[in-house]
Amino acid sequence: MATNENTQWSKQIQLSNKTSECNRLFEFLANNLQQLPVTKEFRHDLKLVSEELLANIIKHGYDRDSDEKIDIELAVDKNSVRLTFTDSARAFNPLERNDPDILNDLSEGGMGIMLVKSLTDEQSYMRDNDLNVFTVTKNYNT
Repeated sequence: MATNENTQWSKQIQLSNKTSECNRLFEFLANNLQQLPVTKEFRHDLKLVSEELLANIIKHGYDRDSDEKIDIELAVDKNSVRLTFTDSARAFNPLERNDPDILNDLSEGGMGIMLVKSLTDEQSYMRDNDLNVFTVTKNYNT
């Protein structure tokens, strides 16, 4: 996984395409975010975002019985924390979906990406050599 020139440090974890892997992701985040001078709310926001993104990849990206891997990078710089999810699932850019009208459409779907957008400062998607690469950034000052 590529990091940018401003990155102070980064850590990676590889997870299987199973919902039980959420616990490993939470432990990975807790262990690595505890050293940062951020609020409990900041850490909680990143936990919610990561849970939503992992769940979407597992639920919508792969066939049920596949044992594909999902790579996650946590990168820290002086201004922000960046989470990058890389998977080989079907191509899908969640940023291309229109946000649902919450008051008029309470049907399932689309709410998770709205949550991700509301809890992070930047989101980006690219398809790179048959891989989905979805990155979210949360700035310290928000």
